This record gives sequence, C-alpha cells and structure tokens, in this order.
Amino acid sequence: MKLKYGMNPYQDYAEVIDKSNALELKNGNPSVINVLDALNSWQLVKETSLTLQTEASTSFKHVTPSGVAISKALDEKEKQAYLIKQELSDLASSYARARGTDRLASFGDFIAVSHPVDKQTALLIKSEVSDGIVAPGYSKEALEILSAKKKGGYVVFQIDSSYEPEEIESREVFGITIKQKRNNLRVSDEMFSNVVTSNKELIPQILTDLKLGMITLKYTQSNSICVVNNGHVIGIGSGQQSRILCSNLALTKANVWYQKMLLDYSFLKEYSDLKRTDLDQIIEQKRQETFGNEILLNQLPGTCMLSDGFFPQKDNIELAHQYGIKYIATPMGSVRDKEIVETADKLGITLINTGVRLFHH
Repeated sequence: MKLKYGMNPYQDYAEVIDKSNALELKNGNPSVINVLDALNSWQLVKETSLTLQTEASTSFKHVTPSGVAISKALDEKEKQAYLIKQELSDLASSYARARGTDRLASFGDFIAVSHPVDKQTALLIKSEVSDGIVAPGYSKEALEILSAKKKGGYVVFQIDSSYEPEEIESREVFGITIKQKRNNLRVSDEMFSNVVTSNKELIPQILTDLKLGMITLKYTQSNSICVVNNGHVIGIGSGQQSRILCSNLALTKANVWYQKMLLDYSFLKEYSDLKRTDLDQIIEQKRQETFGNEILLNQLPGTCMLSDGFFPQKDNIELAHQYGIKYIATPMGSVRDKEIVETADKLGITLINTGVRLFHH
C-alpha cells in the first residue's frame, strides 16, 4: 500500500507491506502516522471489547489515546458537554464519550471502534474534525457518509477482526532491526487480586474500570498514567520523563473533564449558529472563567488511577488523594513501597499491586 508520505511531508516515499492483507484501505490517502494510529488504536478497542464484552471506541492523536470509553447511555450533562443532539447507537455513544474526554485534544483525531460502523456513528463522526477511522466493517450508508468527509479525502481503513500477528515482531530503527516477543498480555481479574492495603473491596464496576485502564496503558506512550470512572478513561498523562508529571497531567485532565460536567450550559443559547470546533473553544473559556484550577474531581465517587510502572515516591499517592482517587493499580518494586502502601492506607486509598509493567514505545 503506497502512502502519501512518511512521518513528515518531506519524507516523500512511504508504503505499507501487509502480507496478511488484514488492513484494507476503503477511502483516502493515508500517511505513516495514520497507519500507526490505526494499528495501535485498533488493538486497544479490540482488546477492550473482548475483555469487557461491549462496544468500545478511542480517539487517538500522535499514536496515543486522548480518550477511551465503552458504550453507556449519555446523561444530559454529557450530551451538553459533548455537543450531542442526535440519537446515538451503542457504538456511537462509546465514541461520543471517548471524544468527550478532551475534545480540544481530539481535534483532528484518528478513530478506532470495535464494531462495524453504523449510520448513527458515521453521522456523529461526520460532524467532528477528524482525519480517519479504522473499524472491522461499515454499513453501506456509513461508508458513503465517511467517504464523502474532507471532500472525499477522509481515511477509512477496514481491518480483519480475526487477524492475529506472529508472536515475534520486529522494527527497524536507524537501519538496525530489533526483534521481540510482541506484547500479547491479556488483562484479567487476577491482575487485581493482590490488594496490599487494608481496604480490599473491589466491586464489579471498579474492576471493570481497572481493566479498562490497564488495557489503555498497554497502548499509551510511556511513561503513562490514566484516570478512569464509569467505563470512561477521563484523563491520560503520557510520554513524560517522570511519573509525577504523568500523574499531574492525567489528574488535571480528568479534573477539567469533570468541571465541564458541572458547567451550566445555558450560555450556549447565544452561540447556536457556531461550528462545533468554535463551541469547544467557548466551552473551555467558560470553564476557565467559572472554575479556574479548582479541584472538583474529588467530588466524583469511585475514581481509579492506574500506572504503567511503579511509583518511586509517595508524592504520586498524595497527589491522587487531592483529586479524590480511591483506587490505584500499579506494579510495585520501589525501594519506598512500604512508605507508599502506608500512605495509601492513611489516606483511605485501595492500592493494588498488578505486578505487571506496561511500557509502550
């Protein structure tokens, strides 16, 4: 498959070699980043759907998710914050939630959905600024809607949902080939069985959120932290050199998302003629004027935080407490593990040792 260019436009030769024929281009002229987004994001939603047995979507930017969610009916606050006025199918609701995590960051996203795209999902995508999508199939109407997007240039990939790659994968960097066993770890309930704090209760909804968070970290550029609530990854911190920076980024994003859930959206009546992208900017300005940096996430019950590597200091736990986090899942292995567990116990946080590092690069 010839591509329009490589990682950057001046890299004017690029192609994909797919001996399995698993990835089919249905429309558009993709770049290397489009392909990388498609392949990474597809793995995320496929694994989420298989693990949690529901529709799943992600909004991807620069080979890392800006939002991930499973299907749930939107409440009125979510509909207002996500600018939803039309009826949504189950699949469409999962994408509306994923995109709604951080609508500003998702501008020009690459989308992956776990199930064949229906008309309602296609119409929702049509209304957003997006670069492309990967899915296991499309209804005739959905494909027509998406193929007309961006003056016919919208990238539409169809992937074989049964495709499984070889166990050994390779990549070439600076002319040197690296091989490794691919990351085929399966996230399961057992990963959350080692609760190291005194409070050991994990209700089914929390276990679902922990599994969703773990799968998200598996496909997020390291170092990474994610915050999850009610089947929705509401904050992601990725690609930072220190874990406290990741924690701060993920928690801040989750707090901004929750602030938007608490906004009074009656002010939007003045702007009924504006495009969605302009409305996103106005909502953000209103959020800043109304709440500023005020921490409100601590009012949201049952919020989880997950880490792809161990916490080197207790400062991550203390920061999580400020934002009301009640459950933390992380691999342990720090020389300060004892202090970290004691801090979590003191602050009423349930801490789970997953025993699994999930770096992704």
